[in-house]
Amino acid sequence: MKETGENINFQKNLNKNFLRYVDACGKTAYQISKETGVPYTTISELANGKININKCAADTVFRLSLYFRCSMDEILNRVSLLTNVSGTYRGIKYQWKPGGDHSVELNIWDRGEKHILDRGEYSQARFYKVYGDMTELIIDGYIEGKEAEDLLNESILFNA
Repeated sequence: MKETGENINFQKNLNKNFLRYVDACGKTAYQISKETGVPYTTISELANGKININKCAADTVFRLSLYFRCSMDEILNRVSLLTNVSGTYRGIKYQWKPGGDHSVELNIWDRGEKHILDRGEYSQARFYKVYGDMTELIIDGYIEGKEAEDLLNESILFNA
């Protein structure tokens, strides 16, 4: 799998897990294609960073995982399960947006101002079940902080 100068940086970030298995097996895209039944173009495009393995058909990922003798999880790209989850809680709109390097950020809009309340790498499936509770707890903490700040400002004004 030859890398071109143009896509070398992109390739390092896309399909990194898949590429690790390809490199370890020491076979060409053509050989992997013939031995798995996955079209050569698919293997080549995965290796060259033209397509994201996470967007391939489950059958393709399953065949490759069997071939490389690993779980499907091990050849997929890590991605946060919270990316683009959005909603409104206690009157505050929120959205989990992609951050850098597999992380996500909890963005909120309060009184027309955008704030980032949390940043983390939530790629494990266990977070998916509790993201709602986690999001609400983070926003509750933000609201409590704002209320405490407002009380403090009132107290300063009252005592002045």
